[in-house]
Amino acid sequence: MYTVAGQSFNLPINIATGGADIIVTASKVTNAGTVSKGPATVLGSEQISQIASINRDIRDLMRRDPFATLDTSSTSGRNVSFAGQNARYNRFTIDGVPITDGFGLNPDGLPSRRGPVPLDAIEQFQTKIAPYDVRDGFFQGGTVNAILKSGTNNFHGTAFYTYSSDGLIGSRTKPYITNTTGIINSPKYKDRDFGAELSGPIIADKLFFMVAGERVRASKPINSGTVETNAGSPVPGVTDAIVSQIVGIAKTKYGYDAGGVLRSNGDKDDRLVAKLDANISDTQRASLTYIYTKDSLITATTNSNTSLGLESNAYTKPNRVHAGIFQLNSQWSSSFSTEARVLYKDYKSGQIPLLANGAQFTICTAPTSDRSDPAGLPAQTNLSTVCPVGTPSVLIGPGGPSQFNVLRTKTWGGSLVTRLSLNDHNLRLLADYQNVDTFNLFVSPGNGTYYFDSIADYQAGNAQSFNYSNAASLNQQDAAASFRYQTYTFGIQDDWRVNDMLNVSYGARYDLFGFSSRPATNPFFQSRYGFTNTSYINGLGLFQPRVGFDFHPISRISIRGGGGIFGGGTPDVYVSNSFANSGVLQNSLSAVLTNGGTYQVNGANTTTANGQSILNNVNISQISPSAGVQTVLNNRTSTAALDPNFKAPSQFRATLSADYRANLGPLGDGWNFGADFFYSKVRNQVLFTDIRSIPVAGSFTPDGRQRYQNAIPGVSNTDGNNDILLTNSKLGRSYVGVVRFEKTFDFGVNFFGSYTRQDVKDQNPATSSVALSNYSNGAYLDPNVVAYGPSNDQVKWSFKYGVGFDRKLFGDNHTRLNLFGETRAGSPFSYTFQDATGNRSSVFGTTGSNSRYLFYVPTVNDPRVTYDSVATQAAVEAIITGSGLAGYRGQIAPRNAFRSKAFTKIDLHLEQELPLPLGSKFTVFGDIENFTNLLNHKWGQQLRATFNYNKSVVRVTCVAAGANTCAQYQYSSPTPANLLADQLVTANGSSLYAIRIGARISF
Repeated sequence: MYTVAGQSFNLPINIATGGADIIVTASKVTNAGTVSKGPATVLGSEQISQIASINRDIRDLMRRDPFATLDTSSTSGRNVSFAGQNARYNRFTIDGVPITDGFGLNPDGLPSRRGPVPLDAIEQFQTKIAPYDVRDGFFQGGTVNAILKSGTNNFHGTAFYTYSSDGLIGSRTKPYITNTTGIINSPKYKDRDFGAELSGPIIADKLFFMVAGERVRASKPINSGTVETNAGSPVPGVTDAIVSQIVGIAKTKYGYDAGGVLRSNGDKDDRLVAKLDANISDTQRASLTYIYTKDSLITATTNSNTSLGLESNAYTKPNRVHAGIFQLNSQWSSSFSTEARVLYKDYKSGQIPLLANGAQFTICTAPTSDRSDPAGLPAQTNLSTVCPVGTPSVLIGPGGPSQFNVLRTKTWGGSLVTRLSLNDHNLRLLADYQNVDTFNLFVSPGNGTYYFDSIADYQAGNAQSFNYSNAASLNQQDAAASFRYQTYTFGIQDDWRVNDMLNVSYGARYDLFGFSSRPATNPFFQSRYGFTNTSYINGLGLFQPRVGFDFHPISRISIRGGGGIFGGGTPDVYVSNSFANSGVLQNSLSAVLTNGGTYQVNGANTTTANGQSILNNVNISQISPSAGVQTVLNNRTSTAALDPNFKAPSQFRATLSADYRANLGPLGDGWNFGADFFYSKVRNQVLFTDIRSIPVAGSFTPDGRQRYQNAIPGVSNTDGNNDILLTNSKLGRSYVGVVRFEKTFDFGVNFFGSYTRQDVKDQNPATSSVALSNYSNGAYLDPNVVAYGPSNDQVKWSFKYGVGFDRKLFGDNHTRLNLFGETRAGSPFSYTFQDATGNRSSVFGTTGSNSRYLFYVPTVNDPRVTYDSVATQAAVEAIITGSGLAGYRGQIAPRNAFRSKAFTKIDLHLEQELPLPLGSKFTVFGDIENFTNLLNHKWGQQLRATFNYNKSVVRVTCVAAGANTCAQYQYSSPTPANLLADQLVTANGSSLYAIRIGARISF
């Protein structure tokens, strides 16, 4: 009998009447089985040990779910999304207790690089997308639960060591436009991983222990670099000579060590878990669990096909978790029981500059600036602050977000579940409380960011733009966001066994938020909009009714399904921005040298002397006193606020699943075929918009888009400040279908497969942690509201398949082979164009990323579009005809209507047991990820559009006609093919094979 933790097990038993002896025998029982109302994937410890995982990462378990997608394209780490939903909305639990990264700096809800516990400590692993149990809440992605092993009356243990290196990874992939040879130059590195697990009795039958630890030292190559020195993704135009020149100037001119090309991610990871289980009495059991994890990863601040950040521009991303869980299960009578849990978690994270702290320098690698334009472009164009198309930039000094970035959260709370069994009903009551204290120091850029429009400007020490933030007190520590909130959850559920064929569960949970903090009041914000910036989540509540069923009409058929409301789970950092960016705790300053040669500070013209005092003779290690942020509040400082009418994010979800166990005659019995359908509809979701950008009445772009302007009258378009409001969208829905099969043969072979089809749409992808980034990192139709369209995380179709072999070929020693593969559609992206004017777009009138506006695809002789040259028109036509854009002529290309190339990745695990004395085993094993690349270097290649998944086709400006200031678009500077191409993904083991070998002793 095999049960699943957290799920009821249906076992029909008839007890004889009268005084006769009861004789127990074992045989197969019709209609016995685990009741799982929604789709779920469950892995046992033996399956976990046979999964190929070069990284020893819990995400390699998660990706086995047909609804899950593992994304390896980000240099900041791997992440898993479920059913096309935002990966940050996942929930991760240990033994049902949340250990999630609730703040949201990590990419997918995990509080650490690989998961907080060693894989060898996990007895059972579960993933679900719609668990109708009222205990499951605060998620809108997937919920992941790891059940830890417990000690028994017998001692069990294992110890392992694994090794990989640059000599065990691939060095060739299929030639590509950004790497025409296909040769990948990986630096020297070693990857070592070792750990152990031990469990057994302390007092037989009474007290048991389990302890497991693991240490990883797995520095991997950073893929980007110069055209001569890279690990798969060179930045076109950046050479070793250019880097040497920039590093040399930094040393001689600024006395600063800029570092070289970042080559290794310095991956370190330590994990420890210890668990005590006690049988207090025949009716009471207790457990105490301690979890510790500490990891760090070196991450490139800048990673694109047009910019290269050197070592000094990188940062270390740490995670540190201390967590404790106490659980007491009490059986008070044959019909009444309770389960009490207490949790404490202390989490630290942030970003630490890899080298010395200081300002960030962005250096356009053009020898001289193009800002002295003979065409006499107006002063507001930003030729002085943007590199020409096709000219890359190099960055030194820590990026703005990592200059002052410290996070600490402390969570404590408890829950109580009571169970009352009455005939065919199992009634449960839930009460849960959590308190979260957060300290987040985030001042960006606390040391400033400078832009140099050429190497000559950089050599001279004269910058063309400068941005700087600090506390109004000029002490960065005073700008920290410090706040607290509480959650109160109440739930009731009845599990009703209607008859031998049908089980129904129905119930509801209610989540209520309280708080003890408010953002600082900004009087300028209130005067502009008539409401305060101090709204917070106090009093927000969410009622979540749910119903599920499990129906077995005959022994070979099972039908399951349900529907209900699921909500919460959006990262705390979204609301934290209201504290960190109140416009009161922090003040800001921006200075720019315009193309016309004049100077502006905070969007207003200033004297040449004042402008030069800020931008000339700059120092990377010390801000000029003239650039100091004043203690007098600046009414133009950017703010972030919560909509007073904000509603808790939630969605309706419904599932229907069917399973059939078939007898295929000559092919045998026990063929399992199944299908799952998942539907979701957003009720309320997060949406970021800039309320400082207001519509200009009667002013539209040539293709009909509303134009905007600054709500503060008379402020120049070089003022890029904004007021980002976190509000709600009601747009978003999902249709996901899965068909699957599985068969296990008695002679040791098993195989399985699934096909998943997704149709997922959302509005705001919410890919980041900073309010402005969440506002900017999308694809926009209306220039101030992100477009509704296919989700960034949608995978249109995917196949997952696997074959396993497990036989004792000699003696009592297992020989195992496990192959798992995935073939899936490429990820979606959008075509946009770039407004190459000031911080506030002169075409659209909004702030943020200037390349997020969806591309208008002209017809052959389109009256809405002119070109700066015949060559530009020819280049744009070539881009249109060479892509899917041709199908949208005369229209605005939709968001995420295009996809990268499909790809296949197959992983292989091999192991052989050998005997040791006293019944112990010695196992040698090997994992090969992207196995097909080992067979043929042209196979296994992965391509994806670079973050933020927009491809800018061309630059755009407005052409006036009479009173209409934007009667036509003018296109210029088309993006070269090598910059418009997808990124060749080599991060996190993509596109190349990787081999890990190891040995294990177990008893």
